[in-house]
Amino acid sequence: MPNFLEGLPKEKVQLLYILKAARTELTEQQFYQCAYECAGMTWFSFHDVVGDLEQNGDIVYERRPFGACAYLTEQGKMTLAMFEKGLTYSLRESIDAYMKRAASQFRQERELVSQDEPLPGGGILVRLKALEGDRVLLEIDMTVASLEESLTIRKNWQQQSMQLYDTIYDALTNKEE
Repeated sequence: MPNFLEGLPKEKVQLLYILKAARTELTEQQFYQCAYECAGMTWFSFHDVVGDLEQNGDIVYERRPFGACAYLTEQGKMTLAMFEKGLTYSLRESIDAYMKRAASQFRQERELVSQDEPLPGGGILVRLKALEGDRVLLEIDMTVASLEESLTIRKNWQQQSMQLYDTIYDALTNKEE
């Protein structure tokens, strides 16, 4: 009968397994989202465990245009290899299935970035970016009057960005003869 991990060691191995199962970079929010949905980890516990893993050199965060992303280090991969079987098969399957379902959504969140910031004289600056890896393909800054407008624009950015990119590209590359 296998010995399954409990408590803090289990939480550490869960987070290492999530990064392995992702097979791609994860933002902190995406990382936490999986930890919460698959393992029921609270925000505070997540941050405590991530801090321990970073301090031990098992994971590292790297800055990206869309935010910092967590990665397994070689040491983290070795740690996971030693303790992975201490997680129940059902938990590992749950994490794998979650990552498979969320992969395209997570990729889109990393490629289509939006943020807003209040302006000193009033209004909101909305910044929209379409990224491909570390390259910015399109960046649009707009000033709007209200937070409501900003939220609508940011929401629509996810659905309309490709159409906008194509329209702008076609208009700017059109050679009138």
